[in-house]
Amino acid sequence: MSVARILALAAVVAAGALSVVVPAQAATPLPDAGTVFTPVSPTRIFDSRDSSKIPAHGTVAVSVPTSLVPADATAVVFNLTGTDPAGPTWLAEGPGTHGTPTTSSLNLAAGETRANLVTVALGHGDNPGIWVGAGPNAVDAIVDIAGYYSPTGGSKFTPVGPQRVLDTRNSAPLGPGGTVTLDLSSQAPASATAVVFNLTGTDVTGDTFVTAYPSGTPRPNASNLNLVAGKDIPNLVTVRLGADRKVSLTNAHSSADLVVDFAGYYSADSTQAFFPLLPGRVLDTRNADGTPRNALQAGETRPLNLMYWAPPGATAAVVNMTATNVTGNTVLTVWAHGAPQPGVSNLNLLPGQTSANAVITPLNGDRALDIRNREGRLDAIVDLAGYFAPALPACATKCVIGSGANEFGQAGVGTTDSTTRADSRVYGLSGVTAIANTDQDAYAIDGSGTLWSWGRNDRGQLGIGFGGNAEGPLGQGDFEPLPVAALTGIKSITPGMALTTDGSVYTWGTNESLQLGNGNTDTTAWDSGPKVVLSNVIAIAENRNGNAVTRYALKSNGTVWSWGDGSRGALGNNTNDVASAVPVQVFGLSGCTGLGVRVVLCPGSVWRWGAIGSGQQLTPAGLPLPDGQIASVQRDNGVNSGARALMADGTVWQWPDGASFTGTFQGAAIAGLSSITQLATGHALDHSGGEWTLTGTPTQIRVGVSAIGDGSYYVSTE
Repeated sequence: MSVARILALAAVVAAGALSVVVPAQAATPLPDAGTVFTPVSPTRIFDSRDSSKIPAHGTVAVSVPTSLVPADATAVVFNLTGTDPAGPTWLAEGPGTHGTPTTSSLNLAAGETRANLVTVALGHGDNPGIWVGAGPNAVDAIVDIAGYYSPTGGSKFTPVGPQRVLDTRNSAPLGPGGTVTLDLSSQAPASATAVVFNLTGTDVTGDTFVTAYPSGTPRPNASNLNLVAGKDIPNLVTVRLGADRKVSLTNAHSSADLVVDFAGYYSADSTQAFFPLLPGRVLDTRNADGTPRNALQAGETRPLNLMYWAPPGATAAVVNMTATNVTGNTVLTVWAHGAPQPGVSNLNLLPGQTSANAVITPLNGDRALDIRNREGRLDAIVDLAGYFAPALPACATKCVIGSGANEFGQAGVGTTDSTTRADSRVYGLSGVTAIANTDQDAYAIDGSGTLWSWGRNDRGQLGIGFGGNAEGPLGQGDFEPLPVAALTGIKSITPGMALTTDGSVYTWGTNESLQLGNGNTDTTAWDSGPKVVLSNVIAIAENRNGNAVTRYALKSNGTVWSWGDGSRGALGNNTNDVASAVPVQVFGLSGCTGLGVRVVLCPGSVWRWGAIGSGQQLTPAGLPLPDGQIASVQRDNGVNSGARALMADGTVWQWPDGASFTGTFQGAAIAGLSSITQLATGHALDHSGGEWTLTGTPTQIRVGVSAIGDGSYYVSTE
């Protein structure tokens, strides 16, 4: 059971008479998953120069005003400027009031001023807003908000192939205070609310900055591009359009030419929603010590496939592109893989420079992009911040509801974040009949017998035919439910194991305990594709204790089989602490009809084995039977561990065998439970849809539930 779930259940029990029964989520109309963008006039919300620099390796919390960004916003887009660093350093950001940087957005040389457009998920609840962190040297940081993403009220996005729409080198540079108006009425429809373009300054004669803002409005106290003499510097810009679909670009000082490469627009007619992700590195061509490993050569185009992070249907990605170990005067260009190379640039570089720029790039149908280096050699680093894709439909009926963490996308809403969620619906999935989950991945069976999975997949845990995390350290996941196409006719599931209606048992995922059961004794192995390990099976069960996994199967001939971890006699075959890479028969059992974890129902008897109190039982032993007919058996591995029997009359009988074991298998009915139809670790479901916690005194915690899993997920009745 997840920590979040245990804490939630414990809180209910502790409340005693004050506890409240919470209705399960009803099928009220909900917006589709994915977020929409609302632009705001560029607004400065943070400037460390008003107080003190961000210290070396320190972070500072940045409050996002609710008057500017509403409480339901999920991510913000802002221009992050670093200035006056005490030495070479970088800036990073993330959701909440504090965090540990895993990627950087802005690289700065000593004394340099530079900006980069950032998209970052927002923290909520006890950890609101965003944080900004510094690298090895102190630096000032400035945050200018350009807009935000939220579930409703804004516009979706249309990515376009990069195209050059302005180059003042063909006319005249902008002098001090000079403004050029960018007319985008030919690129963006009348319904467009905001545009995205790459803005590059070149032929710069002195220190200056450029501000982009809606035409017809006053120039705001904000900047988008910071320039110095002799350098070509780019920055991605997201800006609200003026009423005439025009944008003003104003240069503050000196003289500079401006180049604009159009990347897309937000509009009422656009179809691509945004799904923010925790920042993750998806490409790094360097060795661990920072030296070149697989550098981009002069004239090389390097494909990068984002299938390990962006789900099927993704049309564009938001990335931060960094180049380092640069040997020539060059530019990097990014575009959809397989499309003609556009005549634009995304990052301008000088020898010895380390620099970054945000890019919103279209993806091809395989979710791939191309990166081209024009001259010299360089190392490329790509950090993914999110993707655009068609919105996921909201669940209509019998929805999966989950709670807990979402760092691997286990919430099933298309995103990753650091928020601990209360009950929230999994999107894109309706008509669910059964669920199973760990605290990092989840599985569901729908009414057609199709198996769906979502969450962590770095070692094939989801069974979708691929896993891993390409070249970066980001733990790969699937953030929305995907069908396990290799399987049909699913009868029951546990994490990483399924039983089909023809009696076949399939396994996939990791093998730390030899739980694949396919004879592979390599505990570092994993398999992303389901494989048959046993036939003629009528029931399956699984015990998880950290990374130790033991699996069980009941065959149609009444025999019981086990494989995986053998600690404390878990296999039931008269061995102790000996794992098995293939199914072995549990000692002395036949004619059995019901299966739980280390407990089976056989004619006239219930048998259990394995850990008991502080010891273990290596072969099955019979339990004293209660009066009445037993419908099924189950095992609870939670706080009150023990074998349990669900009686035909809906009561529950338990034989404690954990810390409360007294030396004899003295069973008793669990007081306060009646009309129970399903048991799972730590909780039970009654016939009217009430879910009960079994931690301490049984307490009903919600109603309107049709199925429960061994963790922080359930299925609603509506």
